[in-house]
Amino acid sequence: MRRGKVEPIIWSGLDIGTRKISLIVAETDPLSQDTQVIAVGSSRTRGISKGEIRDADLVVESIRKAVDEAEKAFDLNVRDAFLSIGPTSVSSFILEHKCTLSEEGITERPVTGKDMKDIIREAMKGAREITEDLLLHAIPLAYSVDAGPSVKDPRGALGSELATEVLFIGLAEEEVRRSISCAEKAGLNVLGVIHKSIASAFGSLSVEELEDGAVAVDIGAGTTTVTYARGGQVRGVGVFPGGGDLVTQDISEVLTIPASKAEYLKREVSLFESPEDLGDELEFEMGGEPFVVTVQDVLGIVSPRIEEIFFRFIVPKIEEFEQEGTLSAIVFSGGVAGSKGFMDLASESFETPVRLGEPVKGTSLPPHARGCEFSSTVGIVNYLLERDNNPDNLLEPVFGALAPEEAGMIKTPSPWKGKLVKKENEGKGPMARFFDALRNAFSELF
Repeated sequence: MRRGKVEPIIWSGLDIGTRKISLIVAETDPLSQDTQVIAVGSSRTRGISKGEIRDADLVVESIRKAVDEAEKAFDLNVRDAFLSIGPTSVSSFILEHKCTLSEEGITERPVTGKDMKDIIREAMKGAREITEDLLLHAIPLAYSVDAGPSVKDPRGALGSELATEVLFIGLAEEEVRRSISCAEKAGLNVLGVIHKSIASAFGSLSVEELEDGAVAVDIGAGTTTVTYARGGQVRGVGVFPGGGDLVTQDISEVLTIPASKAEYLKREVSLFESPEDLGDELEFEMGGEPFVVTVQDVLGIVSPRIEEIFFRFIVPKIEEFEQEGTLSAIVFSGGVAGSKGFMDLASESFETPVRLGEPVKGTSLPPHARGCEFSSTVGIVNYLLERDNNPDNLLEPVFGALAPEEAGMIKTPSPWKGKLVKKENEGKGPMARFFDALRNAFSELF
Protein backbone atom coordinates (compact mmCIF):
# COMPACT_ATOMS: atom_id res chain seq x y z
CA MET A 1 0.00 0.00 0.00
CA ARG A 2 1.38 3.39 -0.96
CA ARG A 3 1.57 5.77 1.95
CA GLY A 4 0.89 9.47 1.69
CA LYS A 5 3.62 12.01 2.15
CA VAL A 6 4.65 12.47 5.78
CA GLU A 7 4.84 16.14 6.62
CA PRO A 8 7.89 17.30 8.60
CA ILE A 9 7.57 18.61 12.13
CA ILE A 10 8.35 22.31 12.24
CA TRP A 11 9.97 24.02 15.23
CA SER A 12 10.47 27.75 15.65
CA GLY A 13 12.15 29.65 18.45
CA LEU A 14 12.64 33.34 19.17
CA ASP A 15 15.79 34.18 21.14
CA ILE A 16 15.42 37.63 22.74
CA GLY A 17 18.73 39.10 23.87
CA THR A 18 20.04 42.51 24.85
CA ARG A 19 22.08 42.96 21.67
CA LYS A 20 20.44 40.57 19.22
CA ILE A 21 17.05 39.00 18.55
CA SER A 22 17.08 35.82 16.47
CA LEU A 23 14.37 33.60 15.04
CA ILE A 24 15.26 30.03 14.16
CA VAL A 25 13.10 27.62 12.14
CA ALA A 26 13.94 23.92 11.91
CA GLU A 27 12.22 20.81 10.62
CA THR A 28 12.37 17.19 11.75
CA ASP A 29 11.72 14.26 9.43
CA PRO A 30 9.26 12.04 11.37
CA LEU A 31 10.68 8.90 9.75
CA SER A 32 14.44 9.44 10.04
CA GLN A 33 14.21 11.85 13.01
CA ASP A 34 16.85 14.02 11.32
CA THR A 35 16.53 17.71 12.15
CA GLN A 36 17.70 20.49 9.86
CA VAL A 37 17.74 24.23 10.42
CA ILE A 38 15.98 25.80 7.46
CA ALA A 39 16.00 29.50 8.33
CA VAL A 40 17.60 31.94 10.75
CA GLY A 41 16.73 35.61 10.94
CA SER A 42 18.26 38.15 13.28
CA SER A 43 18.14 41.85 14.02
CA ARG A 44 19.85 44.36 16.29
CA THR A 45 17.87 44.61 19.51
CA ARG A 46 16.52 47.96 20.53
CA GLY A 47 14.61 48.63 23.73
CA ILE A 48 16.28 46.07 26.04
CA SER A 49 18.88 46.72 28.73
CA LYS A 50 20.54 43.96 30.78
CA GLY A 51 18.00 41.45 29.54
CA GLU A 52 14.98 43.52 30.60
CA ILE A 53 12.51 45.30 28.33
CA ARG A 54 12.69 49.10 28.61
CA ASP A 55 10.82 50.17 25.46
CA ALA A 56 8.25 47.62 24.27
CA ASP A 57 7.59 49.34 20.94
CA LEU A 58 11.26 49.16 19.97
CA VAL A 59 11.41 45.49 20.99
CA VAL A 60 8.36 44.72 18.84
CA GLU A 61 10.03 46.40 15.88
CA SER A 62 13.22 44.38 16.44
CA ILE A 63 11.26 41.11 16.60
CA ARG A 64 9.46 41.92 13.36
CA LYS A 65 12.76 42.52 11.58
CA ALA A 66 14.14 39.15 12.72
CA VAL A 67 10.94 37.36 11.69
CA ASP A 68 10.91 39.11 8.30
CA GLU A 69 14.49 38.01 7.60
CA ALA A 70 13.72 34.38 8.45
CA GLU A 71 10.51 34.39 6.40
CA LYS A 72 12.25 35.77 3.33
CA ALA A 73 14.94 33.09 3.59
CA PHE A 74 12.39 30.26 3.54
CA ASP A 75 9.35 31.88 1.90
CA LEU A 76 7.26 30.93 4.91
CA ASN A 77 4.79 32.69 7.17
CA VAL A 78 6.02 32.11 10.72
CA ARG A 79 3.01 32.24 13.04
CA ASP A 80 4.17 30.50 16.22
CA ALA A 81 7.33 30.38 18.31
CA PHE A 82 8.79 29.37 21.63
CA LEU A 83 10.49 32.26 23.42
CA SER A 84 13.91 32.21 25.05
CA ILE A 85 14.38 35.12 27.45
CA GLY A 86 17.02 35.91 30.05
CA PRO A 87 16.14 38.69 32.50
CA THR A 88 18.30 38.79 35.61
CA SER A 89 15.26 38.42 37.88
CA VAL A 90 15.67 34.64 37.86
CA SER A 91 15.02 32.36 40.83
CA SER A 92 16.57 28.91 40.95
CA PHE A 93 16.36 26.39 43.78
CA ILE A 94 16.22 22.65 44.47
CA LEU A 95 13.31 21.27 46.47
CA GLU A 96 13.04 17.81 48.02
CA HIS A 97 9.67 16.12 48.42
CA LYS A 98 8.40 12.74 49.62
CA CYS A 99 5.08 10.96 49.24
CA THR A 100 3.62 7.73 50.56
CA LEU A 101 2.93 4.90 48.13
CA SER A 102 1.19 2.59 50.59
CA GLU A 103 -2.59 2.37 50.44
CA GLU A 104 -5.22 0.85 52.69
CA GLY A 105 -4.35 -2.80 53.12
CA ILE A 106 -1.19 -2.46 50.97
CA THR A 107 2.15 -1.61 52.57
CA GLU A 108 4.10 -1.30 49.32
CA ARG A 109 3.51 -1.32 45.58
CA PRO A 110 5.34 -0.57 42.29
CA VAL A 111 5.94 3.07 41.36
CA THR A 112 3.92 4.25 38.37
CA GLY A 113 4.21 7.14 35.94
CA LYS A 114 1.24 8.72 37.69
CA ASP A 115 3.16 8.64 40.97
CA MET A 116 6.02 10.53 39.33
CA LYS A 117 3.71 13.22 38.03
CA ASP A 118 1.83 13.44 41.34
CA ILE A 119 4.98 13.97 43.40
CA ILE A 120 6.10 16.76 41.06
CA ARG A 121 2.71 18.41 41.43
CA GLU A 122 3.05 18.19 45.20
CA ALA A 123 6.55 19.65 45.02
CA MET A 124 5.05 22.54 43.07
CA LYS A 125 2.98 23.46 46.11
CA GLY A 126 6.13 23.85 48.16
CA ALA A 127 7.83 25.79 45.38
CA ARG A 128 4.99 28.30 45.27
CA GLU A 129 5.50 28.94 48.98
CA ILE A 130 9.17 29.75 48.39
CA THR A 131 8.82 32.18 45.49
CA GLU A 132 6.19 34.33 43.83
CA ASP A 133 7.99 34.04 40.50
CA LEU A 134 6.39 32.30 37.56
CA LEU A 135 7.98 28.83 37.47
CA LEU A 136 9.03 28.12 33.90
CA HIS A 137 10.95 24.89 34.49
CA ALA A 138 10.60 21.94 36.85
CA ILE A 139 13.47 19.51 36.30
CA PRO A 140 13.43 16.27 38.34
CA LEU A 141 17.06 15.61 39.23
CA ALA A 142 16.61 12.22 40.87
CA TYR A 143 14.11 9.86 42.48
CA SER A 144 14.54 7.31 45.24
CA VAL A 145 12.30 4.60 46.68
CA ASP A 146 12.39 3.88 50.43
CA ALA A 147 15.56 5.99 50.83
CA GLY A 148 17.38 3.79 48.34
CA PRO A 149 19.87 4.88 45.67
CA SER A 150 19.03 7.78 43.36
CA VAL A 151 17.63 6.83 39.96
CA LYS A 152 16.35 8.78 36.96
CA ASP A 153 13.26 6.62 36.44
CA PRO A 154 11.76 4.76 39.43
CA ARG A 155 8.85 3.19 37.56
CA GLY A 156 8.36 -0.44 38.53
CA ALA A 157 10.39 -0.21 41.73
CA LEU A 158 8.58 -1.74 44.72
CA GLY A 159 8.31 0.36 47.87
CA SER A 160 6.22 2.35 50.31
CA GLU A 161 7.73 5.85 49.88
CA LEU A 162 8.81 7.84 46.83
CA ALA A 163 11.17 10.83 47.10
CA THR A 164 12.43 13.31 44.53
CA GLU A 165 14.67 16.35 44.12
CA VAL A 166 13.39 18.98 41.69
CA LEU A 167 15.18 22.00 40.26
CA PHE A 168 12.78 24.91 39.79
CA ILE A 169 13.62 27.91 37.61
CA GLY A 170 11.36 30.94 37.57
CA LEU A 171 11.13 34.54 36.44
CA ALA A 172 9.20 37.56 37.62
CA GLU A 173 5.73 37.28 36.12
CA GLU A 174 5.81 40.82 34.78
CA GLU A 175 8.98 40.11 32.78
CA VAL A 176 7.36 37.07 31.18
CA ARG A 177 4.19 39.05 30.51
CA ARG A 178 6.09 41.83 28.73
CA SER A 179 8.04 39.39 26.57
CA ILE A 180 4.91 37.53 25.49
CA SER A 181 3.13 40.81 24.78
CA CYS A 182 5.97 42.03 22.53
CA ALA A 183 6.02 38.76 20.59
CA GLU A 184 2.25 38.87 20.14
CA LYS A 185 2.32 42.47 18.91
CA ALA A 186 4.97 41.39 16.41
CA GLY A 187 2.48 38.82 15.06
CA LEU A 188 3.60 35.61 16.81
CA ASN A 189 1.65 33.10 18.87
CA VAL A 190 3.71 32.14 21.92
CA LEU A 191 3.82 28.38 22.49
CA GLY A 192 6.09 28.43 25.52
CA VAL A 193 8.83 30.30 27.37
CA ILE A 194 12.32 28.93 28.04
CA HIS A 195 14.93 30.58 30.23
CA LYS A 196 18.01 31.54 28.24
CA SER A 197 20.34 29.68 30.61
CA ILE A 198 18.62 26.41 29.63
CA ALA A 199 18.77 27.22 25.91
CA SER A 200 22.47 28.13 26.19
CA ALA A 201 23.32 24.79 27.79
CA PHE A 202 21.50 22.75 25.16
CA GLY A 203 22.96 24.92 22.41
CA SER A 204 26.62 24.72 23.42
CA LEU A 205 27.17 21.47 25.39
CA SER A 206 27.61 18.15 23.63
CA VAL A 207 25.63 15.07 24.67
CA GLU A 208 28.75 13.72 26.40
CA GLU A 209 29.33 16.98 28.28
CA LEU A 210 25.71 17.12 29.43
CA GLU A 211 26.11 13.60 30.79
CA ASP A 212 29.62 13.76 32.28
CA GLY A 213 29.32 17.15 33.99
CA ALA A 214 30.05 20.51 32.37
CA VAL A 215 29.32 24.20 32.68
CA ALA A 216 27.99 26.44 29.90
CA VAL A 217 28.89 30.13 30.27
CA ASP A 218 27.03 32.52 27.98
CA ILE A 219 28.38 36.08 28.11
CA GLY A 220 25.96 38.26 26.21
CA ALA A 221 25.71 41.99 25.83
CA GLY A 222 23.56 42.62 28.89
CA THR A 223 23.65 39.44 30.97
CA THR A 224 25.91 36.50 31.74
CA THR A 225 24.50 33.05 32.50
CA VAL A 226 26.33 30.09 34.04
CA THR A 227 24.55 26.74 33.66
CA TYR A 228 25.67 23.48 35.26
CA ALA A 229 24.67 20.12 33.78
CA ARG A 230 25.36 16.53 34.80
CA GLY A 231 23.65 13.23 34.18
CA GLY A 232 21.97 14.67 31.10
CA GLN A 233 20.14 17.27 33.18
CA VAL A 234 20.58 20.93 34.02
CA ARG A 235 21.29 21.01 37.76
CA GLY A 236 21.92 24.67 38.49
CA VAL A 237 21.96 28.15 36.96
CA GLY A 238 23.28 31.58 37.79
CA VAL A 239 22.63 34.94 36.12
CA PHE A 240 24.74 38.09 36.39
CA PRO A 241 23.43 41.52 35.26
CA GLY A 242 26.40 42.43 33.12
CA GLY A 243 28.13 41.61 29.86
CA GLY A 244 29.76 43.16 26.84
CA ASP A 245 27.71 46.36 27.00
CA LEU A 246 29.42 47.27 30.27
CA VAL A 247 32.77 47.21 28.48
CA THR A 248 31.43 49.36 25.66
CA GLN A 249 29.94 51.78 28.16
CA ASP A 250 33.24 52.08 30.05
CA ILE A 251 35.18 52.89 26.87
CA SER A 252 32.55 55.40 25.77
CA GLU A 253 32.53 57.22 29.11
CA VAL A 254 36.29 57.27 29.71
CA LEU A 255 37.20 58.40 26.19
CA THR A 256 34.01 60.50 25.75
CA ILE A 257 33.19 58.91 22.40
CA PRO A 258 29.93 57.49 20.95
CA ALA A 259 28.99 53.91 21.81
CA SER A 260 29.44 52.84 18.18
CA LYS A 261 33.08 53.97 18.23
CA ALA A 262 33.61 52.36 21.63
CA GLU A 263 32.26 49.08 20.23
CA TYR A 264 34.77 49.31 17.39
CA LEU A 265 37.68 49.81 19.80
CA LYS A 266 36.52 46.92 22.00
CA ARG A 267 36.64 44.54 19.06
CA GLU A 268 40.05 45.73 17.88
CA VAL A 269 42.06 44.85 21.00
CA SER A 270 43.02 41.48 22.45
CA LEU A 271 43.10 40.70 26.15
CA PHE A 272 46.48 39.08 25.50
CA GLU A 273 48.25 41.68 23.38
CA SER A 274 52.00 41.21 23.06
CA PRO A 275 54.07 43.95 24.77
CA GLU A 276 55.45 45.22 21.47
CA ASP A 277 51.89 45.88 20.20
CA LEU A 278 50.68 47.92 23.18
CA GLY A 279 51.89 51.16 21.63
CA ASP A 280 50.04 50.59 18.35
CA GLU A 281 47.56 53.31 17.51
CA LEU A 282 43.88 52.86 16.71
CA GLU A 283 42.39 55.66 14.67
CA PHE A 284 38.96 56.66 13.44
CA GLU A 285 37.23 59.86 12.39
CA MET A 286 34.89 61.64 14.78
CA GLY A 287 33.24 64.96 14.02
CA GLY A 288 35.41 65.39 10.95
CA GLU A 289 38.59 65.09 12.99
CA PRO A 290 40.90 62.08 13.51
CA PHE A 291 40.67 60.40 16.91
CA VAL A 292 43.74 58.41 17.97
CA VAL A 293 44.17 56.12 20.98
CA THR A 294 46.74 53.43 21.76
CA VAL A 295 46.01 49.75 22.28
CA GLN A 296 47.35 50.06 25.82
CA ASP A 297 44.91 52.87 26.61
CA VAL A 298 41.94 50.79 25.45
CA LEU A 299 43.15 47.69 27.30
CA GLY A 300 43.44 49.76 30.46
CA ILE A 301 39.68 50.27 30.23
CA VAL A 302 38.61 46.87 28.89
CA SER A 303 40.64 44.53 31.10
CA PRO A 304 39.32 45.63 34.53
CA ARG A 305 35.70 45.18 33.47
CA ILE A 306 36.28 41.78 31.83
CA GLU A 307 38.20 40.62 34.90
CA GLU A 308 35.37 41.79 37.15
CA ILE A 309 32.78 39.78 35.22
CA PHE A 310 35.10 36.82 35.03
CA PHE A 311 36.55 36.63 38.53
CA ARG A 312 33.73 38.12 40.61
CA PHE A 313 30.91 36.09 39.07
CA ILE A 314 31.88 33.38 36.59
CA VAL A 315 34.75 31.79 38.52
CA PRO A 316 32.99 31.65 41.94
CA LYS A 317 29.87 30.17 40.34
CA ILE A 318 31.87 27.49 38.56
CA GLU A 319 33.74 26.68 41.78
CA GLU A 320 30.37 26.26 43.49
CA PHE A 321 29.24 23.76 40.86
CA GLU A 322 32.58 21.92 40.99
CA GLN A 323 31.77 20.88 44.55
CA GLU A 324 29.38 18.28 43.10
CA GLY A 325 32.13 16.63 41.08
CA THR A 326 34.87 17.06 38.51
CA LEU A 327 33.83 18.90 35.37
CA SER A 328 34.64 17.52 31.94
CA ALA A 329 34.55 20.95 30.28
CA ILE A 330 33.75 24.63 30.66
CA VAL A 331 32.18 25.93 27.46
CA PHE A 332 31.97 29.65 26.67
CA SER A 333 29.48 31.20 24.25
CA GLY A 334 27.99 34.61 23.56
CA GLY A 335 29.53 37.56 21.78
CA VAL A 336 32.15 38.37 24.45
CA ALA A 337 33.49 34.80 24.41
CA GLY A 338 34.40 35.26 20.76
CA SER A 339 36.41 38.42 21.39
CA LYS A 340 40.17 38.45 20.92
CA GLY A 341 42.12 36.86 23.73
CA PHE A 342 39.13 35.84 25.84
CA MET A 343 39.67 32.10 25.49
CA ASP A 344 43.34 32.58 26.40
CA LEU A 345 42.17 34.18 29.66
CA ALA A 346 39.77 31.29 30.24
CA SER A 347 42.44 28.67 29.57
CA GLU A 348 44.81 30.27 32.07
CA SER A 349 42.11 30.50 34.76
CA PHE A 350 40.96 26.86 34.92
CA GLU A 351 42.57 23.44 35.08
CA THR A 352 39.39 22.04 33.53
CA PRO A 353 39.45 21.96 29.71
CA VAL A 354 37.77 24.99 28.15
CA ARG A 355 36.47 25.53 24.64
CA LEU A 356 34.48 27.99 22.58
CA GLY A 357 30.83 26.97 22.43
CA GLU A 358 29.82 27.13 18.81
CA PRO A 359 26.28 25.82 18.20
CA VAL A 360 25.86 22.09 18.81
CA LYS A 361 24.20 20.28 15.88
CA GLY A 362 24.63 23.46 13.88
CA THR A 363 26.04 22.02 10.65
CA SER A 364 22.90 23.00 8.73
CA LEU A 365 23.05 26.60 9.91
CA PRO A 366 23.68 29.35 7.38
CA PRO A 367 27.29 30.62 7.56
CA HIS A 368 26.37 33.86 9.34
CA ALA A 369 24.74 31.94 12.23
CA ARG A 370 27.49 29.46 13.08
CA GLY A 371 29.29 31.60 15.64
CA CYS A 372 29.17 31.24 19.42
CA GLU A 373 26.71 34.16 19.66
CA PHE A 374 24.03 31.90 18.11
CA SER A 375 24.44 28.98 20.53
CA SER A 376 21.44 29.92 22.67
CA THR A 377 19.31 30.34 19.54
CA VAL A 378 20.10 26.82 18.33
CA GLY A 379 19.64 25.66 21.92
CA ILE A 380 15.92 26.40 21.71
CA VAL A 381 15.48 23.71 19.06
CA ASN A 382 17.81 21.27 20.85
CA TYR A 383 15.88 21.78 24.08
CA LEU A 384 12.52 21.17 22.38
CA LEU A 385 13.82 17.99 20.76
CA GLU A 386 15.13 16.72 24.10
CA ARG A 387 11.87 17.61 25.82
CA ASP A 388 9.92 15.80 23.12
CA ASN A 389 12.07 12.67 23.48
CA ASN A 390 12.15 12.72 27.31
CA PRO A 391 9.01 14.54 28.48
CA ASP A 392 9.40 13.37 32.10
CA ASN A 393 12.81 15.04 32.41
CA LEU A 394 11.97 18.59 31.28
CA LEU A 395 8.69 19.77 32.72
CA GLU A 396 7.08 23.17 32.21
CA PRO A 397 4.58 23.98 34.98
CA VAL A 398 2.65 26.58 32.97
CA PHE A 399 3.02 25.75 29.28
CA GLY A 400 3.86 22.05 29.27
CA ALA A 401 2.55 18.71 30.45
CA LEU A 402 1.91 19.93 33.99
CA ALA A 403 -0.45 22.65 32.78
CA PRO A 404 -4.07 21.83 33.61
CA GLU A 405 -6.26 20.80 30.69
CA GLU A 406 -8.96 23.21 31.80
CA ALA A 407 -6.53 26.11 31.49
CA GLY A 408 -6.55 25.79 27.71
CA MET A 409 -2.77 25.56 27.36
CA ILE A 410 -1.11 24.41 24.17
CA LYS A 411 -0.09 20.77 24.47
CA THR A 412 1.94 20.06 21.35
CA PRO A 413 5.54 21.11 20.62
CA SER A 414 4.85 21.19 16.88
CA PRO A 415 3.17 24.50 16.00
CA TRP A 416 2.59 23.80 12.32
CA LYS A 417 1.27 20.28 12.86
CA GLY A 418 -1.75 21.61 14.75
CA LYS A 419 -2.39 23.08 18.19
CA LEU A 420 -4.47 21.40 20.88
CA VAL A 421 -6.53 24.07 22.62
CA LYS A 422 -9.94 23.94 24.20
CA LYS A 423 -12.83 24.87 21.92
CA GLU A 424 -14.04 27.65 24.18
CA ASN A 425 -10.60 29.25 24.04
CA GLU A 426 -10.24 29.33 20.27
CA GLY A 427 -11.12 33.01 20.20
CA LYS A 428 -8.53 33.89 22.81
CA GLY A 429 -4.98 34.92 22.04
CA PRO A 430 -1.95 33.20 23.62
CA MET A 431 -1.61 35.96 26.22
CA ALA A 432 -5.17 35.43 27.43
CA ARG A 433 -4.73 31.64 27.52
CA PHE A 434 -1.43 32.06 29.33
CA PHE A 435 -2.85 34.08 32.20
CA ASP A 436 -6.00 31.96 32.35
CA ALA A 437 -3.58 29.15 33.15
CA LEU A 438 -1.93 31.17 35.88
CA ARG A 439 -5.26 31.76 37.57
CA ASN A 440 -6.31 28.13 37.36
CA ALA A 441 -3.07 26.21 37.71
CA PHE A 442 -2.68 26.60 41.43
CA SER A 443 -6.22 27.34 42.60
CA GLU A 444 -7.90 24.40 40.90
CA LEU A 445 -5.16 21.84 40.31
CA PHE A 446 -2.87 22.33 43.26
